[in-house]
Amino acid sequence: MTYERGTGAGAPGGDGCLVAAVRLPVRVVAFVVVLPLRLLWDALCAVARGIGIALEWIWRNVFAPPLNLLGRGLAALWRYVLAPVGRVLFVVPAVWIWHYLISPVLAAVAVAVVFLVRYLLVWPAVALWRYVLAPVGRAVGWVLRILLVVPLVFLWQWVVMPVARAIGAAVAWAWHAAGYVSRAIGRGVARTFRVLVAIPVAWVWRWTGAPVLRGLRAAGRWVRREILHPVAQAVREARRGVRTALFGAPAPRERASHLPGGGYVAPQDYPPGEAPWSRHQVPPAQNPYAQPQVPNPYAAPPGGNAPAAPAPGPYTTGPYAPGPSKPEPVRNPYARPPQEG
Repeated sequence: MTYERGTGAGAPGGDGCLVAAVRLPVRVVAFVVVLPLRLLWDALCAVARGIGIALEWIWRNVFAPPLNLLGRGLAALWRYVLAPVGRVLFVVPAVWIWHYLISPVLAAVAVAVVFLVRYLLVWPAVALWRYVLAPVGRAVGWVLRILLVVPLVFLWQWVVMPVARAIGAAVAWAWHAAGYVSRAIGRGVARTFRVLVAIPVAWVWRWTGAPVLRGLRAAGRWVRREILHPVAQAVREARRGVRTALFGAPAPRERASHLPGGGYVAPQDYPPGEAPWSRHQVPPAQNPYAQPQVPNPYAAPPGGNAPAAPAPGPYTTGPYAPGPSKPEPVRNPYARPPQEG
């Protein structure tokens, strides 16, 4: 039986029957063993990429700017302060001492040492190697080559390498196949999660959660507007009534805006049925810009009907029409009752 050496690492001519018998079981076992490892490797690669991106961002935006600034400061300190001072204080004296003191002494010592080493060590060692050790080494090397190296080379070339190539090819094929399976499993898990979890949750939220939330929000606004605000208003009114019943109504203070400096005038006694002037109004008697009140000739007299309005004319319509009648005054609840006697 003859063996032909292949031309390359993957040449099929140098495999033989042993590799053909080992290839298929090794591929099956490698696929079964490598698939979980490939899944774990893909997961670790994804986590490592995320961690790497986060660490790179932290380094670029947190640590790199201050370290860069510190490095520039240290470089400037070394270049403009430490280097000139060190050159003047240490380098120049050290060069002078080396050139004029140490170098001549070392040269003399080196010449003496070289002479002694050459005649006491080198020449005897060369003679020993040339006439004793080299012949013995060549003999031992020939014996080891014949008895050990040639069998090991033959075993490595025709047994170990073909089997290793078959196992490597099987592991590589299993690794790539496991990658395809891993990506298919990932896509299936993502699609299953989208169909079974994401879409139902989105549908439930859109048609159940969001309307219920909007209804609760509208109900809360209605309760606040229709119940809480009226109850609070009733409580304020009751508290105001109780305070009025217990301590009496507070005396109103009217601001006289027409007075110089703006002050308050003392409250006055108003007749029943007439309201006091507000703080933003000025009584007609004190307002120099107030227009005189013109009586309405068409107002109904007390206890009778109003006279018929005249026919439309130039003085009954348009800008010359008389103004409306004065409305009845509003009773002031805070007015003081008239004092008797």
